Amino acid sequence: METRFSLASIFKLAGSPPVLLLALLLAAAILWNRSDRLLASPALPFPAAAFPDAAGTQLPPKQSAPTPVPLDPSNGLPNPSPLGGSTSGSSDAITPVTTDPNQLVLAAVRQAVWGPSIYCRVQQTTNVYGQRALLIGELKSEALSNSPMRRLRYTARVAVGETAFDLLQVSDGRMMWTKSSPNSPPKRIILDQVLQSIPSSMQYPDTRPEVHLLLAVGGQAELLRGLYHRYNWYKAVSGKIGGADVWQLVGRLRTEPTRIAGNAPVDNMNSDIGSPSPNLPTEARLTLSRSTKLPYFPFIVEYFQRAAKSSTAKSPFELMSRIEFKDPSTEIQFSDKDFDRFNETVEEIKDETQDYLPTVRLSTEPFSRVNR
Repeated sequence: METRFSLASIFKLAGSPPVLLLALLLAAAILWNRSDRLLASPALPFPAAAFPDAAGTQLPPKQSAPTPVPLDPSNGLPNPSPLGGSTSGSSDAITPVTTDPNQLVLAAVRQAVWGPSIYCRVQQTTNVYGQRALLIGELKSEALSNSPMRRLRYTARVAVGETAFDLLQVSDGRMMWTKSSPNSPPKRIILDQVLQSIPSSMQYPDTRPEVHLLLAVGGQAELLRGLYHRYNWYKAVSGKIGGADVWQLVGRLRTEPTRIAGNAPVDNMNSDIGSPSPNLPTEARLTLSRSTKLPYFPFIVEYFQRAAKSSTAKSPFELMSRIEFKDPSTEIQFSDKDFDRFNETVEEIKDETQDYLPTVRLSTEPFSRVNR
């Protein structure tokens, strides 16, 4: 009998998921209800070819199954070995990293919160039940001089066969709205309340890492916040992809809480140490920039699940979803119109502010882990 996701287990994947992960969840929910089957297509190589026009997005033609994920011979887990491989056929050096990979993820969260304004395009492919979903979008993130919160606009179109829907997340730096489905009410987070829960003396880039986590609301910052809490990052290497200097990190679902953590309810949801469904991503691979121009920028996020016992694939892991942030640029100017909220009349709003407020009052004393 074929194993399928339940909708409840799908949404347990990310607790209260950031919008950049919602595409995986919503596409999985759609595919769960579809009876037809499409052959899964290979994930796009990095750097990818020409970016398709979002207005005319079409799913790629049927192709062969994805290439198996390279393995770490010592434990059979996804290996950072896709690093390297130049256009001339020679391999760039791959160097093990002695720095704790979890600290690299924390540094990426800090950069996403406090870094410069940035624009990039987004592409996400999701493969479940032998079918493929494709997301095409763009991300605008503006650093503000008078607040650690950012102005943000993330728009995307998701296509699953003949089904399509839009995702939108927009923030003016004081309030964030997320609309992920035409059949559900928009979600709201009052960012001013989140800021008021953090002492003003700690609202600076050189504050403690748990403060950066609490400020990581929306966009790439919240995606990285969830990755940090959900996975234990146990291996990292440095090298090049397409000529770009990068780190590549590998993580597996945590079996114990992280030492440094945000203490908001959303962090508790992401840090769920219970028995996860065998159908959900148990491993992740994160590719971060090593350049001084774009430090810690998350070029690629990949999610893996264990292959079914009946699978004939050589790898015990299958790529479930791949998010690529393409053509990032810090040489960009935004207008107020870029961060306008959607104009339609809203009769119902789901307020999620409480999920982002710390459950324990922050102290200006040196950090110590709070028992939960």
